[in-house]
Amino acid sequence: MRILLIIAVIAIGYDAVVHQGHYTRSIWTSVVGLTDSAVTSAKQIGQSAREEMGSTKQ
Repeated sequence: MRILLIIAVIAIGYDAVVHQGHYTRSIWTSVVGLTDSAVTSAKQIGQSAREEMGSTKQ
């Protein structure tokens, strides 16, 4: 685990120095977008399940 952390720190540092952080920002934006998409999907699934449960109780 420490080795992966060291590799990540070196890669981010290299990107910051050589590419002014372009790749790190791009990756971070992608991760945030995927997380937002997953949260939105989970909310929609939960809402659909609640609506389905409400219609079966009546």
